[in-house]
Amino acid sequence: MKKILLVALLAGCGLMGADNVPYIGVSVGNAELKTSVDIVNFESKNDDTHYTATLGQYVGDNGRVSLSYTYVEPTGNVQNSDAASLAFDFILPVIDNTLLLYVGPVIGYTRFEEEAAGLKRDLSGIHYGGQAGAIVRIVNNIEIEGGYRYLVETGKDTVLGVDVEADNLRMWYAGVNFRF
Repeated sequence: MKKILLVALLAGCGLMGADNVPYIGVSVGNAELKTSVDIVNFESKNDDTHYTATLGQYVGDNGRVSLSYTYVEPTGNVQNSDAASLAFDFILPVIDNTLLLYVGPVIGYTRFEEEAAGLKRDLSGIHYGGQAGAIVRIVNNIEIEGGYRYLVETGKDTVLGVDVEADNLRMWYAGVNFRF
């Protein structure tokens, strides 16, 4: 996984040019991780608040690449829940570069560790999926962004001989971006 992120980061550095605009962003929203137990067809959901920090680069007028870190507020028996993601968005300017719509693929790694009654469960693994949303440019250097991210999770664990799998992670978010 570290090699994938390193290659993606180096490729992203190659995109930096005079016409491209870097940005940082922060957002907050809701994250829902769905898990399932195969033996009894049981599903559970962890529904928590998440905070995301993003470093990105606009690529021309119709794209952007970003690396983000998402921290999910641990509740209940959850000890650690966070994710690192790499995304590329295709951007469609709608109103004079003031309202922009975006959609694009996402890949990364999710860490999810939980402990209850002395039993530990680790559903950490690679995730992939997509995101879509809208950006409103308030002024040239400040944007408001809102969107939805759907990620397929690959994390699995066995607890007392029972297989538990992370199925998907759904995230709604709203935040602000600062362009440089």
